[in-house]
Amino acid sequence: MIVQCFQIISPTSGKVVSDHPGIRVGAEYPVLEVITTAGRVLFRIPERPDVPVERDTPGLWDAAMFTVVSSRVPDCWAAGLEDGQVTLAPKEWQRPGFWDDYFDGEPTAGAEYERLRAEVLAQA
Repeated sequence: MIVQCFQIISPTSGKVVSDHPGIRVGAEYPVLEVITTAGRVLFRIPERPDVPVERDTPGLWDAAMFTVVSSRVPDCWAAGLEDGQVTLAPKEWQRPGFWDDYFDGEPTAGAEYERLRAEVLAQA
C-alpha cells in the first residue's frame, strides 16, 4: 500500500503543523504496517524508503494525514487482534515485544525487520 501525505499531524501534540523533519506534504510513502484502535488508525512508515539503510527507524503516523495512492496489500501481511487493536503487518512483527526488541538493537528482530521490510517495499 502506498499513501501520499496531504497534511502533517504532530505525533506529540496531535495538531496539524506546517512541517516535520520525518515526513513531507506531497510525498508518497509505502506503508509497512496498519494499526487500528477504537478511535485511531496509524500507519508505520519507513524512515527512508527510497534507499537501503543500516538502521531504519520507522515511525507511526496518523492515517488522517494521507490519501491512498495504491491499495495493493503485501502478501506477507496478516491480520492480528490483541487487546482490541487490529494490526495488518507481517506476523513476525506482531509478536509482543517485537518493536521493543527492534529499537533496542536486538539482532534477530533487526534481521526480521530488514527481510520483511524489503518484501513489503517490493510489493508496494
